[in-house]
Amino acid sequence: MKVSAPVVHFSTASKVIHLVAAIAFIASLIIMLFDPIPNSFSFDLHQSLGVLVLVLFGIRILWINWAGKPDAQGSKIEKFIAHSAHFAMYAISLAMPLSGLLIAMAKAKDTVVFGLFTIPGFAERNSGLIDFSYQLHSMMEILCYLLIAMHTCATIFHQLVLKDGTLARMMGVNNNV
Repeated sequence: MKVSAPVVHFSTASKVIHLVAAIAFIASLIIMLFDPIPNSFSFDLHQSLGVLVLVLFGIRILWINWAGKPDAQGSKIEKFIAHSAHFAMYAISLAMPLSGLLIAMAKAKDTVVFGLFTIPGFAERNSGLIDFSYQLHSMMEILCYLLIAMHTCATIFHQLVLKDGTLARMMGVNNNV
Protein backbone atom coordinates (compact mmCIF):
# COMPACT_ATOMS: atom_id res chain seq x y z
CA MET A 1 0.00 0.00 0.00
CA LYS A 2 1.44 3.35 -1.02
CA VAL A 3 1.96 5.91 1.72
CA SER A 4 -0.36 8.88 1.20
CA ALA A 5 0.63 10.99 4.22
CA PRO A 6 3.37 13.59 3.78
CA VAL A 7 6.83 12.17 4.43
CA VAL A 8 9.08 14.24 6.69
CA HIS A 9 12.27 12.19 6.20
CA PHE A 10 13.47 9.12 4.34
CA SER A 11 12.53 5.78 5.88
CA THR A 12 15.17 3.64 7.59
CA ALA A 13 14.96 1.13 4.73
CA SER A 14 15.51 3.87 2.17
CA LYS A 15 18.52 5.22 4.10
CA VAL A 16 20.09 1.75 4.44
CA ILE A 17 19.58 0.98 0.74
CA HIS A 18 21.05 4.38 -0.16
CA LEU A 19 24.09 3.90 2.08
CA VAL A 20 24.90 0.37 0.91
CA ALA A 21 24.35 1.28 -2.76
CA ALA A 22 26.46 4.44 -2.45
CA ILE A 23 29.32 2.53 -0.80
CA ALA A 24 29.13 -0.20 -3.46
CA PHE A 25 28.99 2.39 -6.25
CA ILE A 26 31.96 4.41 -4.95
CA ALA A 27 33.96 1.24 -4.20
CA SER A 28 33.33 0.06 -7.74
CA LEU A 29 34.63 3.37 -9.13
CA ILE A 30 37.70 3.32 -6.87
CA ILE A 31 38.54 -0.27 -7.79
CA MET A 32 38.67 0.64 -11.46
CA LEU A 33 40.77 3.75 -10.76
CA PHE A 34 43.48 1.75 -9.05
CA ASP A 35 43.25 -1.73 -10.59
CA PRO A 36 41.55 -1.69 -14.02
CA ILE A 37 42.95 -5.05 -15.16
CA PRO A 38 40.28 -7.22 -16.87
CA ASN A 39 39.77 -10.78 -15.63
CA SER A 40 41.33 -10.02 -12.24
CA PHE A 41 39.82 -10.40 -8.77
CA SER A 42 39.39 -6.61 -8.63
CA PHE A 43 37.59 -6.55 -11.97
CA ASP A 44 35.28 -9.39 -10.89
CA LEU A 45 34.55 -7.49 -7.66
CA HIS A 46 33.87 -4.34 -9.72
CA GLN A 47 31.33 -6.27 -11.80
CA SER A 48 29.68 -7.83 -8.74
CA LEU A 49 29.40 -4.45 -7.05
CA GLY A 50 27.91 -3.03 -10.26
CA VAL A 51 25.18 -5.67 -10.27
CA LEU A 52 24.56 -4.99 -6.57
CA VAL A 53 24.20 -1.25 -7.31
CA LEU A 54 21.80 -1.98 -10.16
CA VAL A 55 19.60 -4.16 -7.95
CA LEU A 56 19.72 -1.81 -4.95
CA PHE A 57 18.88 1.32 -6.93
CA GLY A 58 16.06 -0.53 -8.67
CA ILE A 59 14.72 -1.50 -5.24
CA ARG A 60 15.26 2.04 -3.93
CA ILE A 61 13.26 3.55 -6.79
CA LEU A 62 10.40 1.11 -6.17
CA TRP A 63 10.60 1.67 -2.40
CA ILE A 64 10.57 5.48 -2.64
CA ASN A 65 7.62 5.37 -5.02
CA TRP A 66 5.79 3.20 -2.49
CA ALA A 67 6.95 4.67 0.86
CA GLY A 68 7.43 8.26 -0.26
CA LYS A 69 10.22 10.77 0.22
CA PRO A 70 10.50 14.24 1.71
CA ASP A 71 9.56 17.13 -0.54
CA ALA A 72 12.39 19.30 -1.77
CA GLN A 73 12.58 22.64 0.00
CA GLY A 74 13.65 26.03 -1.25
CA SER A 75 12.83 28.23 -4.20
CA LYS A 76 11.48 26.92 -7.48
CA ILE A 77 14.96 26.98 -9.01
CA GLU A 78 16.44 25.13 -6.01
CA LYS A 79 13.72 22.48 -6.26
CA PHE A 80 14.34 22.17 -10.01
CA ILE A 81 18.08 21.73 -9.43
CA ALA A 82 17.45 19.17 -6.68
CA HIS A 83 15.03 17.15 -8.82
CA SER A 84 17.35 17.33 -11.85
CA ALA A 85 20.36 16.23 -9.81
CA HIS A 86 18.47 13.34 -8.24
CA PHE A 87 17.13 12.26 -11.62
CA ALA A 88 20.66 12.33 -13.06
CA MET A 89 22.06 10.36 -10.10
CA TYR A 90 19.36 7.69 -10.42
CA ALA A 91 19.72 7.50 -14.19
CA ILE A 92 23.48 7.02 -13.95
CA SER A 93 23.14 4.62 -11.03
CA LEU A 94 21.04 2.40 -13.27
CA ALA A 95 22.61 3.04 -16.68
CA MET A 96 26.23 2.70 -15.55
CA PRO A 97 25.92 -0.89 -14.27
CA LEU A 98 23.62 -1.81 -17.15
CA SER A 99 26.14 -0.59 -19.72
CA GLY A 100 28.94 -2.44 -17.90
CA LEU A 101 26.90 -5.62 -17.86
CA LEU A 102 26.14 -5.12 -21.53
CA ILE A 103 29.88 -4.85 -22.27
CA ALA A 104 30.50 -8.24 -20.68
CA MET A 105 27.48 -9.83 -22.34
CA ALA A 106 28.45 -8.44 -25.76
CA LYS A 107 31.93 -9.91 -25.27
CA ALA A 108 30.16 -13.28 -24.82
CA LYS A 109 31.49 -13.44 -21.24
CA ASP A 110 29.58 -14.52 -18.19
CA THR A 111 29.36 -12.26 -15.15
CA VAL A 112 29.71 -14.11 -11.86
CA VAL A 113 28.12 -12.10 -9.06
CA PHE A 114 29.96 -12.61 -5.74
CA GLY A 115 30.21 -16.31 -6.62
CA LEU A 116 26.48 -16.66 -5.95
CA PHE A 117 25.03 -16.70 -9.45
CA THR A 118 26.05 -16.10 -13.06
CA ILE A 119 24.60 -13.74 -15.63
CA PRO A 120 25.37 -15.38 -18.98
CA GLY A 121 26.96 -13.52 -21.85
CA PHE A 122 25.56 -13.57 -25.37
CA ALA A 123 26.25 -16.63 -27.50
CA GLU A 124 28.38 -14.60 -29.92
CA ARG A 125 30.63 -11.58 -29.55
CA ASN A 126 29.15 -8.28 -30.84
CA SER A 127 31.89 -5.71 -31.53
CA GLY A 128 29.49 -2.86 -32.33
CA LEU A 129 27.61 -3.33 -29.07
CA ILE A 130 30.89 -3.59 -27.16
CA ASP A 131 32.09 -0.27 -28.58
CA PHE A 132 28.78 1.49 -27.94
CA SER A 133 28.45 0.15 -24.38
CA TYR A 134 32.07 0.90 -23.55
CA GLN A 135 31.77 4.51 -24.77
CA LEU A 136 28.56 4.96 -22.79
CA HIS A 137 30.13 3.40 -19.68
CA SER A 138 33.24 5.59 -19.98
CA MET A 139 31.23 8.78 -20.52
CA MET A 140 29.05 8.03 -17.51
CA GLU A 141 32.14 7.43 -15.38
CA ILE A 142 33.16 11.06 -15.89
CA LEU A 143 29.60 12.22 -15.19
CA CYS A 144 29.61 10.12 -12.02
CA TYR A 145 32.64 11.89 -10.63
CA LEU A 146 31.06 15.25 -11.42
CA LEU A 147 27.69 14.33 -9.90
CA ILE A 148 29.24 12.84 -6.77
CA ALA A 149 31.30 16.03 -6.32
CA MET A 150 28.23 18.21 -6.89
CA HIS A 151 26.11 16.09 -4.52
CA THR A 152 28.79 16.33 -1.83
CA CYS A 153 29.22 20.09 -2.34
CA ALA A 154 25.46 20.64 -2.21
CA THR A 155 25.24 18.67 1.04
CA ILE A 156 28.06 20.72 2.56
CA PHE A 157 26.47 23.95 1.27
CA HIS A 158 23.12 23.09 2.85
CA GLN A 159 24.76 22.07 6.11
CA LEU A 160 27.36 24.80 6.59
CA VAL A 161 26.17 27.80 4.56
CA LEU A 162 22.37 27.65 4.42
CA LYS A 163 22.09 25.83 7.74
CA ASP A 164 18.61 24.78 6.64
CA GLY A 165 18.55 21.36 8.29
CA THR A 166 18.38 19.45 5.01
CA LEU A 167 20.85 16.79 6.13
CA ALA A 168 19.11 16.35 9.48
CA ARG A 169 15.74 16.15 7.70
CA MET A 170 17.06 13.52 5.29
CA MET A 171 18.52 11.49 8.14
CA GLY A 172 15.38 11.78 10.26
CA VAL A 173 16.96 13.72 13.10
CA ASN A 174 14.48 15.78 15.08
CA ASN A 175 16.01 19.20 15.73
CA ASN A 176 13.05 20.34 17.80
CA VAL A 177 14.11 18.36 20.87
